Amino acid sequence: MRHSILYKRPGFYSLGPVPQLLSDGRLAVGVVSSPFADHYGLADWIVLVSEDQGETFTETDDQTIPLAWPGALPRERYDRYADILPDGTYLATGTVGFEIWPAERRAEAEELGLTARAHPNNLGQELLIGMPKLFSQRSHDQGQTWERREWLAPGFSWMTAFPRWTRLQDGCILLPVYARNQDGGQGQVFVWRSDPQADTWRLHPLSSSISDVMGDETCFIETEPGTVLAHIRHATPGQITSGYLLESWSEDGGITWSQPLCTDIKGYPPHLLRLQDGRLLCGVTYRWEPMGIRLALSEDNGKSWDVENTIILRDDAGTASPMWPDYPRHSGGSDVGYPITVQFDDGSLFTCYWITLADGITHAAATRWRIDEV
Repeated sequence: MRHSILYKRPGFYSLGPVPQLLSDGRLAVGVVSSPFADHYGLADWIVLVSEDQGETFTETDDQTIPLAWPGALPRERYDRYADILPDGTYLATGTVGFEIWPAERRAEAEELGLTARAHPNNLGQELLIGMPKLFSQRSHDQGQTWERREWLAPGFSWMTAFPRWTRLQDGCILLPVYARNQDGGQGQVFVWRSDPQADTWRLHPLSSSISDVMGDETCFIETEPGTVLAHIRHATPGQITSGYLLESWSEDGGITWSQPLCTDIKGYPPHLLRLQDGRLLCGVTYRWEPMGIRLALSEDNGKSWDVENTIILRDDAGTASPMWPDYPRHSGGSDVGYPITVQFDDGSLFTCYWITLADGITHAAATRWRIDEV
């Protein structure tokens, strides 16, 4: 294993790296970088590109890179699907997330049933307002102009997508979305699903509402044509299964789903990748001592996971960022996590995540590593 720094900026909190292998062999990574402890994706969205498989990176605004495409809000550039369709169309879709409103509009937001949270800049002048709104935008001229549609989902106080999408063999796109009911109760998980041409979009429920078990950040992978596995973050306080990933299966391409069951994988949130040798790799944040990044393998298409041979990529996390308002009481668990892995043609793996080490600067990092093939 060889660790490296992707993006580190003193005085800034840099997190949420999203890697994407491009068709021309380049590797792009998007990173949130903020002057405050920002888990909302409110500040700068930095796009890096590498032409040497992650050895070196340069900052770019190249509009041929999907991660660099525009969004109405900074958050829209993180929690979304963004890629070039087979016919050359540029497509980005996801949720609007949290809008920024002046503090005096709190009563208005609450009357509308929307979540209102203090802006983490700690100035007290702005609010984050949860918007249960989805969007889709496309360009037919390589990003020169964009067409945009928006949909409002009634009955929710907020809704957000998660950048762990997949495109099925038949062309349908599945993007995970989670939301909280307006009554402040149970959260729900959905799939924002397209038709094969990505012209029509539907919001399908994934998690069951018959129990108090709540999930949120989710990842999809197609294990066989039309069969999709979902791994779901589950951190409901007081639940015996809290902290372990849930799994749900769809046999009809992501339209209907089985009742979620608990897996043996401890950690969250998930990322799933099919390796070149056919095995599945699941990466999670491990926020128990020693904190870090862990991964597990499946040799049977996700039916079981070899947790006895868990791969420990990092175990040196746990330092809290001094940028949190309640530092030093704040736990360092929030300042590590969210691994996403890509595999290069030579078989090597590149896992991106964020971490805070002894100097207290939260930054985007990566590990280049290999795994024995079967």
